[in-house]
Amino acid sequence: MLEPPPGTPGQSGEGLPMDSASTLSADHLQGWWQLTQALSRAETPQHVTDVVVQEGINAMGAGAGSILLLSHDGTALNMAAFSGYTREQVEPWRVLPLDQATPATEAFHQCQALFIETKQQILLDYPLLQGAQHQFSGSLVALPLMVQDHRLGVLSLRFDMQRLFPATDRLYLLSLASQCAQALQRTTSLQEAQILNDRLSFLAEASEILSSSLDLAVTLDSIAQLAVPRLGDWCAIYLPTPDGLLDPVTVVHQDPAMVDLLRQFIARNPIEIASDNGTARVFVMDEPELVPVITDEMYDAIPQPEDWKAEVKRLQLRSVITVPMRSRGRVVGVLGMARTSLERVYGPADLTFALEVAGRSGAAVENASLYGQAQQELLRRTQTQHELDAALSLLEERVKERTHELEQVNGELEAFAYSASHDLRTPIRHITSFAQLLNRHLQATDPRASRLLEQIQQASARLTATVDGILSLSRSSRLPLQPEAVDLNVLVRDVVRGLYATHPDRAIDWQLSPLPVVQGDAALLQLALQNLLDNAVKYTRLQPEAVIQVSAQQRTDEDIITVRDNGVGFDAEYGHKLFEAFQRLHHPADFEGTGIGLANVRRIVGRHGGRVWAESLPGQGACFSLSLPRAPE
Repeated sequence: MLEPPPGTPGQSGEGLPMDSASTLSADHLQGWWQLTQALSRAETPQHVTDVVVQEGINAMGAGAGSILLLSHDGTALNMAAFSGYTREQVEPWRVLPLDQATPATEAFHQCQALFIETKQQILLDYPLLQGAQHQFSGSLVALPLMVQDHRLGVLSLRFDMQRLFPATDRLYLLSLASQCAQALQRTTSLQEAQILNDRLSFLAEASEILSSSLDLAVTLDSIAQLAVPRLGDWCAIYLPTPDGLLDPVTVVHQDPAMVDLLRQFIARNPIEIASDNGTARVFVMDEPELVPVITDEMYDAIPQPEDWKAEVKRLQLRSVITVPMRSRGRVVGVLGMARTSLERVYGPADLTFALEVAGRSGAAVENASLYGQAQQELLRRTQTQHELDAALSLLEERVKERTHELEQVNGELEAFAYSASHDLRTPIRHITSFAQLLNRHLQATDPRASRLLEQIQQASARLTATVDGILSLSRSSRLPLQPEAVDLNVLVRDVVRGLYATHPDRAIDWQLSPLPVVQGDAALLQLALQNLLDNAVKYTRLQPEAVIQVSAQQRTDEDIITVRDNGVGFDAEYGHKLFEAFQRLHHPADFEGTGIGLANVRRIVGRHGGRVWAESLPGQGACFSLSLPRAPE
């Protein structure tokens, strides 16, 4: 390596010893060529990381190094390979959260290589490393592994002696990181393709197993045997028992001793469905759980006795997936899988695939449990089918009879309401006329009697309006529809002209948008629009200027007509009462009316196959909408 010239940073001050530097030697070039060849032959990401830490780090003269790759959830860097460190030294750094300040995380965040040449700089910039660097006096390099803008992880190198990194060395290191990143991306793509192919093959084999037998124990054991070691080092399937436990009916591990260990542990610590155990939680909540990384520190933090923790650690569960086995919308069991090493941990894609496997297995559980009932069920259905057919036939007849009776009763009620209302108009008119005559006769001689007669006249007027409303409601129900093409623009303009004449002193801003042509009864639709617009005029009476908007919205199967105003509005909690006869949300002393107009609107729109609704807040105006089915073009 080239030796730094005098005055180069790192040689001034106390004259710290620096590792000599020279141009790239033949050995370095030979090492570079060997590394390139080895990376081109790598077939898996693990092979790539092994090549880099075993050959690339040594070729650069580093004393130690490691490769950290981004975790599945994007929150940490996980140790993928290392060289020159003991396992005890590496253990605290196997999972490095990205929110911790270290050279590796900083290089990852900044997407730039970091060359830290002195121990003093390391301790000053990264206090977290003080404990790990107390016996180290060399230099560090952190190189982000990137392909274009995609960050894969970090290559970290440790040099045992302090040294400088001239341009040639930096170029070599950056090239090393670039080749490593490209090889990782290439082999990751190949590995993902292989994983996809393996999973498709797994599902094909699993489907064959699940359809080949109705023996539940044989089927589940075959699925678990198929999953190990293809999907994990552990596979366990739990089914509920009548006494409220989850029983591990199937447990598979490559080592039979480990299977015995797990069964003994569960026998001493049975899984109650009502407990907060992870397996029970998945069964009850019907939600899968993924724990990508489990460390000894995580086990130590669990509030359990030490002997319990020691037993669990012996199971070597380092990455765990627990998913519900569903069938017909309910959970019938739990499928658990685990890996015993952090070299490859589960991620979201593994969870999705586990849910697919669990879904198929759940169907097998359900099929096996139903098989014993199938023959009896078939016999029972055959016996009851004739009874059901007879009952349905009788029910249809009864429905027809009841429908006919209801139609007759409704017709009679409507006819009675029409007749009674019509007959009431004459005596009410007489009451009004005689009260007016008496009022004119007594107005000057008896003021008190005059006031009472005025109240009679007002009551007669309200009764007349109510009778007219009942007649209108009955008429809109009894008269047959006369469907035709109706231009709603014409109807609205006619109604607005009438309201102008009725309220000449009101300041009303009519905002009329284009409306569609619909199929319906023109007279009844005009009556419905008359009621809606009359309501808007009535309840904007307190505004200095009323604003009334009429607009339309066309949908695939219906036209929606909306009338919006800036009036007093109403409480939406009671909005459902608006379209019922005689229901009012405002006191008659504040706003006149009978409570029949909106009921009439609903009756008319309903006869046209549409619907009505209203939205409002008190003091913020109201919005009434109706929909009419669109006629086929």
